[in-house]
Amino acid sequence: MESEVRKNILMIAVVFIIISILLGVLVVGAKTQHKTIRMLTKQTEENIKFDKEKMNIYFFYGDGCSHCEELISFLNNLPEKYNEYYDLYTLEVWYDEKNNELMRNLVKKIGKTVEGVPCLIIGDQVFFGYSETMNEKIKQAIKEESKEKYDVYKEFQQ
Repeated sequence: MESEVRKNILMIAVVFIIISILLGVLVVGAKTQHKTIRMLTKQTEENIKFDKEKMNIYFFYGDGCSHCEELISFLNNLPEKYNEYYDLYTLEVWYDEKNNELMRNLVKKIGKTVEGVPCLIIGDQVFFGYSETMNEKIKQAIKEESKEKYDVYKEFQQ
């Protein structure tokens, strides 16, 4: 009888441990499941869409550019709340002349000239190059421009 009680207690303990592990996996999975991972994908002008709830950010990069990869890493590490503000379009410009031309035209529309890559356009603000000293300015631009929802690409198309 005593060994049966021990077996039951042991079985209950094992079931409890298994349930605890499964719940832990589900909680961790739920937290990471919604993480948006942004990559330097080779998009073109045809990929650009408009969402009245979000603004578009245009990220012009060079394939193999280390500063471009650092900037995309920074964008990936922004708190999740930033993802509700924007859609990111990544357009390679070293090997894609149409994307390069689009970058020059959008930067010109804002009243500037291209200074290199990465070139990040947030509303009517342009960021060239990347260093960690730019992080706060980029976050601030996302917050400010998400309210205005100015899109230089829409302006350029008109």
